Amino acid sequence: MSRLGKAKSSDLSYAEAGQLTGYADKPSLPVAPAVRGCGEIGRRMGLKIPRSLGHAGSSPAIRTILVLALLATGGCSRHDNDPQITVSQIGGSLRPGDPDRRGLDETQRGVAREIAQGLVTLDAAGQVRPGLAESWIVTDDGLSLIFRLRHAHWADGTDVAAPQVAASLVRAMAPGSTNALKPLLMAVDAVVPMTGRIVEVRLRVPRPNMFQLLAQPELGIRRDGQGAGPWRAVLRGSAMVFTPLPDPDADADAPPPLITQVTLRAESAAKAIARFQKGESSLVSGGTLADWPVVQASRERDVRIDPAEGLFGIGIRPTVPMLRDVTIREALSMAIDREALGAITGVPRWTVAQRLLPAQLDSARVPVEPDWGGVPLEDRRRTARARVAGWIAGHGEPPPLKLAVPAGPGIKLLVARLSIDLRSIGLRITPVAWNAADADLVLIDEVSPNGSANWYLTRTGCEAGFACSDLAEQALQAARVAPTLVDRARAIADADAAASQASGYIPLSTPLRWSLVSNSLNGWRENGFAVHPFAELRTARN
Repeated sequence: MSRLGKAKSSDLSYAEAGQLTGYADKPSLPVAPAVRGCGEIGRRMGLKIPRSLGHAGSSPAIRTILVLALLATGGCSRHDNDPQITVSQIGGSLRPGDPDRRGLDETQRGVAREIAQGLVTLDAAGQVRPGLAESWIVTDDGLSLIFRLRHAHWADGTDVAAPQVAASLVRAMAPGSTNALKPLLMAVDAVVPMTGRIVEVRLRVPRPNMFQLLAQPELGIRRDGQGAGPWRAVLRGSAMVFTPLPDPDADADAPPPLITQVTLRAESAAKAIARFQKGESSLVSGGTLADWPVVQASRERDVRIDPAEGLFGIGIRPTVPMLRDVTIREALSMAIDREALGAITGVPRWTVAQRLLPAQLDSARVPVEPDWGGVPLEDRRRTARARVAGWIAGHGEPPPLKLAVPAGPGIKLLVARLSIDLRSIGLRITPVAWNAADADLVLIDEVSPNGSANWYLTRTGCEAGFACSDLAEQALQAARVAPTLVDRARAIADADAAASQASGYIPLSTPLRWSLVSNSLNGWRENGFAVHPFAELRTARN
């Protein structure tokens, strides 16, 4: 991957993108009067609103921006030291989910982090710190992780005990579990309660990244679906209210926490930004590329971007004969102008990705670059166009490829750009719902749960339903059970090489994760996991 200081000019203008995506109403975009409200809102807002907004034909994106402008009026209610804060999460469901039965959306993952912590958790800097475990040791051979539980209570007031912790982790790895992290836990041999407060995680082989996995919300400790904090949450209407659970070991004269209540709302980006600009919330979380144009239009200056590592690209399903041909799959990736994607979406510091792994990580070799990596774009497209033309000559014209994507104006810009790129080699795409079962191509936009290549290879491989190779799968399985870290690193390198040859994943960039953060939350920190615990949002009084 390489960072671009400045994306090169795209051959697709914003106006052209609007025509392709249905976002263009009128060529004239007069500046609306600045909205006046709390503090600098008037200066921050200078939205360009088309004259046609009052007409029925106005586009969804422009209507969203109009809602943002209309809502972002009113007075201030945010105070720097208020122990009760409001947080907006963009999209998703506030109802807690069961990660062992169904995948969690990003809002559910955030809720789970707060009400069902694991043995360890991640702090505001993305570093592993104690959760339900107050301490731990790792044996010299790296095959045993022994945790000592702190005093903690379930919602009914009973003590959290080692057998319950072990049962929760075993459930996540059980044969019937659909936990998203289950494929990454093959190194775990057993989870054993040794005493009432001691839990041992026994490994078949050493895994240095195991602690990062144990800190993920999918492995939060639950009993009968309920967690043990550090917060208790109650649904109140359209919001979820969090209050901190008392610490049984805290000193009686300890000062109260800096944040004593969090009201969490799951809402659209437009409503979340408007609430923030009115001073009615202190934080907007969960921003992605999908809603990036909305926050751009708001001219909000409190945007913070996490240096998130993970996958942002397209998984290829072998649903149609054309996509079962590895040369055609490679042609799709060759055709894409990744720098132009950054230019049209307007994402700052757009990171161009042409390979699966972002760095060497725990592989024995540097990540495999595609054979065409250093070839100029037009030369790549010429080769790709010839491959597609040859396939069509022998098999006939294929229907448009179905690309599964989430909703949002940023995604529409992305699809518009991809449409141009693939049309340049004789192929067409059509967007479908992100959960469409019959999609040929699927946008993957996910942050990695740990610093291992295992996740990247697993998330884009055979188990995920994407085009892959037997060699890559065999190497990945060998890496999971490798007896030493050296053997594992070699197997991962082999899996990376084979997966790259299979071309079942089209890398585009890294995940975009943005937030709006008020100055009152002086504990908020950018980090590679895009994790921001409620208890650490404020570290000192302003």
